[in-house]
Amino acid sequence: MKTVSRVLNNEPHVRPAVRQRVELAVRELGYRPNLAARQLAGTRSFIIAYPFNNPSPNYITDILMGAAEFCRDHGYHLVSEPVDLNPDAKTVIQRMLRTLKPDGVILTPPLCDTPRIIEQFEQSGVPVVRIAGGRELYGRSIILDERAVSRQMVEHLVSLGHQRIGFIHPHPEHILAQARYLGYLDGLAVAGIEPRNELVRQGLFDLASGVAAGEELLSLPMPPTAIFAANDDMALGVLQVAHRRGLSVPGDVAIAGFDDSPSSSIAWPPLTTVRQPVRKLGCVAARMLIEEDFETPDLSCALIIRESTASKID
Repeated sequence: MKTVSRVLNNEPHVRPAVRQRVELAVRELGYRPNLAARQLAGTRSFIIAYPFNNPSPNYITDILMGAAEFCRDHGYHLVSEPVDLNPDAKTVIQRMLRTLKPDGVILTPPLCDTPRIIEQFEQSGVPVVRIAGGRELYGRSIILDERAVSRQMVEHLVSLGHQRIGFIHPHPEHILAQARYLGYLDGLAVAGIEPRNELVRQGLFDLASGVAAGEELLSLPMPPTAIFAANDDMALGVLQVAHRRGLSVPGDVAIAGFDDSPSSSIAWPPLTTVRQPVRKLGCVAARMLIEEDFETPDLSCALIIRESTASKID
């Protein structure tokens, strides 16, 4: 019975062959451990917490689904809760820790780069996995090379003949996402194109800021022939502006985003973007918390070329 308990609780020092036999029997019997009984029997809560603050609902949902699936398959529960970055945030986190007593916490931007939030978890000693954290703070990190794939996006646009390429910045509180701007600059440098400040606008990772930036960029005396937005929601805002102005996409202006959200593939024309393994990020984060010796696998982004950038310019 002790061996079964150790397998169900993901404890180390169980021979692989024994673990495999126990897990097979558990699946065949359809056994589901009682959470309350497990909590009473030990010091763990078998709860992973996911507090979030992010204007992109698709990103939040994909992280949540990936983490929830791994938690469910390993006898844990995932509890998510929105946290506003206001003076009450500290109280919300403290209440979460006191009430849930989570065995681990998953953090995504911007919470993963907010010191006053991180400090609450560090003081409590609860393990933290930070997805796309851009600062050296408490917890383990999962980082993607967003700079390299952003450079590839600009190189793709240049290969189509574009020289005036606009860029919409990521949300200023998403520190690691600033690498997308550095990748944009890298792509221009590789092509020998001088960056122009008038072709760059600040975004907030939402549709409204994409619309505002698109209006400004497309109203320039010499507007960009291509616009690369640091996420899909903002790119879709630019697409909306282009349609309203009667511009052809990609004939008059090519538009590209980042994230490969569900909306990007059903927009018209479908949006060229960068695919992040977001759901897998959630799964990996949960696994890092539940299996202490698990090493982060290689996670990479990929360029997804669709019709919004598909044709060459004259």
